[in-house]
Amino acid sequence: MGVILIKKRYVLPWQCVVSLLLCVALLQYIFAVKAVARQDRTVQELMSEGFYNFEENIDISEYSLTPNELLYSFLCVIKDAPYLFCVSRNLRYSYKTNGHVISLIPRYTMTKDEYEYAREYCIRRVKAMASLAEHFKSEVEKALFLHDFICENFEYDSSLENENVYEFLLMGKGTCEAYMLLYTAVLRECGIEAHFAASDSMAHIWNVVKLDGEWYYVDLTWDDSASSDTVSRRHFLCSDATATERGHKEWYLPVDVCCESEKYENFDFDELLKGDVTLGDVDHDGEVSLLDLLIIRGQQGSNDATDFCAFCADVDLNSVVDDGDVELLRRKLIVSD
Repeated sequence: MGVILIKKRYVLPWQCVVSLLLCVALLQYIFAVKAVARQDRTVQELMSEGFYNFEENIDISEYSLTPNELLYSFLCVIKDAPYLFCVSRNLRYSYKTNGHVISLIPRYTMTKDEYEYAREYCIRRVKAMASLAEHFKSEVEKALFLHDFICENFEYDSSLENENVYEFLLMGKGTCEAYMLLYTAVLRECGIEAHFAASDSMAHIWNVVKLDGEWYYVDLTWDDSASSDTVSRRHFLCSDATATERGHKEWYLPVDVCCESEKYENFDFDELLKGDVTLGDVDHDGEVSLLDLLIIRGQQGSNDATDFCAFCADVDLNSVVDDGDVELLRRKLIVSD
């Protein structure tokens, strides 16, 4: 007589089935929330927040970036943020065996306390500079004035050492990146959108700005170095075609825009500005004179913009009105006479 084996069928209680379904639904919900959060918070925003907080390890594993994608995002953050001069360009990261980056390991060029002091210094200087453009009404006038002002009062650093806003403002000279970052900062302070345009093949960087709804390229570095006597505007408010024609090539932007407008091709910008502001001209009468020297001498140690133009009085650009400014302005007046 044979033995018949009967397999038992195990049926899950309905409570278990419901619990399992609820767990699956919960996991789907969590993944969906993470996906939405990822869309709302880009990797560049995450990196930027981490840099400002001086984080030593920034987890970016959820974005599944390759090292090249990480490098692009890193450069877009650094080059588009004038006040992130505390972050070293020496990029370090950890990654999985499949090549995807797990985390970014930043290096910082100064302590957090040093950075806060330097950042406050830069913000104060940028606000003072932007305030000089307030008496111009249109965005184009403000952009032109600030373009000319930076070119007139700063110079190119042929040693290639000063490449950020802090060094540029502190030393009065900087690289093309310093020009671009300072112009970005002062334009944004005036409510004008500005970003960078960079070319690896040229080893060069300049600005792209939005004025009255249209995008244009502005290259302060090339305009400043074009002439030792006057400020060139050859590379001010150029279209894609004009920028290419005048020597720029193979650039990339952090924003998806095109510069198609040719409104300011062959434009007479000299007629656009009705006034000017120059270092030393504290009474804003259009010229640097003995009266300005006397005003500065009487206001030494004061940076109160309500009393006089503290920015214009800081002739040597060391962020304080002192004997050095008086002496430098005195020498300028002697030479001009």
